[in-house]
Amino acid sequence: MVSGGENCGYGILTVAENLWMFTQFYGIPTKPAMKRIKELLEIMNLTEKADTKINKLSTGMRQKMNFIRGFVTDPKILFLDEPTLGLDVNAARETRKFVMNWVKTAEEPKTVILTTHYMQEADEMCDRLAIIDHGKILAEDTPRSLKKQESGGISYNITVGYKDFDAEGLRKIPGVASFAHSVLDEQGMIEMVFILQTDAALAKIIEKINSDGFSINNIQKTEFTLEDAFIKLVGRRLSNGESDAR
Repeated sequence: MVSGGENCGYGILTVAENLWMFTQFYGIPTKPAMKRIKELLEIMNLTEKADTKINKLSTGMRQKMNFIRGFVTDPKILFLDEPTLGLDVNAARETRKFVMNWVKTAEEPKTVILTTHYMQEADEMCDRLAIIDHGKILAEDTPRSLKKQESGGISYNITVGYKDFDAEGLRKIPGVASFAHSVLDEQGMIEMVFILQTDAALAKIIEKINSDGFSINNIQKTEFTLEDAFIKLVGRRLSNGESDAR
């Protein structure tokens, strides 16, 4: 198990010594163990810190060592609890890439159980996920299916010049699941928000808007995110320590 922010290892030992010691708990012979440690240190850009005592490491570097510890025994099942906590943007990206590649290229099937508060991380890494709120599973499916189920359709924002318009006529266009609008006073514009069952309905909307004499300023397709799905399910934005995607 790898837990973000965990204070693991012995400070008086070096990075390499701590990792080697951990492999010995699993009975891994020294030669293959050191080969594996060297490979992982290179992947995580920690080679130059191999002989540094871990009590001299920064929080991010210690987290990298903690991450390596989880993979050095090449487990079949691995629990990752906030694995990118404490890492900078680039290190977090490389960590996610490594985990996904490790699963994809393994000779034997691997299972990773990930707990994270970062919805983008869950969306990118997970084949299936569960949204949990206060110990209760609210939804479980693939990220793509969850977003599709909770979105209710395809979202488009269309900004037009301000004037009276036929709201009911727009709502009745085939393929429009819902329609809302707001007046942007400062710009003298109206923002129309459509949820469509299919993209095909967009052409009919544009035709209707043009025939009503509107000048279209902007059309933007809005992608429904996993965080949007979370907010819809839970009823609030995610705050640390409250809910997880697994």
